[in-house]
Amino acid sequence: MSSRPSTAARRLRAAVTALGLAAGLLAAAPSHAQTATESAPPAPTCRMATLVVGGGAGSGTDLIARALAEAANRTGMEPPLRVRNIDGNDGIDGGRAVLEAPGDGCMMLAAHQGLLVNFLTWRAPFAWQDFRHVALLTRTPMVIVAPVSAGFSDAQGMVSAARNGAVTAGVGPGTIAEFTLRAMAKAAGIDLEYDSIAGARERVAALLAADIDLAVVPPALAKRLADTQTVRSIAVTDREPSTTVPSVETLRDQGVPFDYAIDLGILLPPSASQDLAVRLADGLEKALNDPEFQKTMAGYDVRIDFRPLTQYSIYWENLMASWRDIAEEAGYDRTSR
Repeated sequence: MSSRPSTAARRLRAAVTALGLAAGLLAAAPSHAQTATESAPPAPTCRMATLVVGGGAGSGTDLIARALAEAANRTGMEPPLRVRNIDGNDGIDGGRAVLEAPGDGCMMLAAHQGLLVNFLTWRAPFAWQDFRHVALLTRTPMVIVAPVSAGFSDAQGMVSAARNGAVTAGVGPGTIAEFTLRAMAKAAGIDLEYDSIAGARERVAALLAADIDLAVVPPALAKRLADTQTVRSIAVTDREPSTTVPSVETLRDQGVPFDYAIDLGILLPPSASQDLAVRLADGLEKALNDPEFQKTMAGYDVRIDFRPLTQYSIYWENLMASWRDIAEEAGYDRTSR
């Protein structure tokens, strides 16, 4: 067997060197962190490791997590991985369960930007800094949609309409969708009005009734809404096109300097060692390279975007720097941390 270090370990050492030990970022990690060059810790003693999804079965996060667990088990991850749904409080209950778990590798969290939103909007007392970072894994695009009666059919038309009058976006209060549209408006240099509508079904009803001018939805829903001929897709939010709605251009391709997707990654409890994070990142990379997993992700319109360890910490740091300004402008004001 080769003694060559794992890809995750080599990337960690390269990133640490390039960042001059990444002092600011690594300081946010638990103080007992070990280096990746130390001997690997023993495998977790549990018979099954648990990947916590902070939401119900059937959600986008749940579908990706279950496909990931199956791929990890096919590629020999030890111990085998299973998914556990902990639904409640917009993912806060699931995050808390992992935060308070032992750092033995037997429990981990499937995390996306909602973890940061819950902190910035005062719903959760913890955020990304409080966990051990393993890796970013996937990106899922979203689509900006509008009623046909809104009078614009693309991103430039949306920008012009906002500059010449009021354009109302329907958002769940204090949600990823709200932060996304606020960040997009800031990048485009426009002001939007925001109608707080709790519940995805309620926002779709408002779209169909033309009570709002904009909303952000998953590509599959955007495609179904287009079939009604009363709602059209304006732009894909990610930097690459959607395979579900391939005819819809991205915001950047339409001249709006902004991109966004639902980014899914893995976090461990804070007491987990850095060596354990390296071991897990290496196993997850193997799962991401599994052909069946890649085929499943393509069917879900999900792109693989592997950023392990320090790269994942940098991702969170950059997101925090951007979204804390959005939170302050929206009146949430939790920007001191």
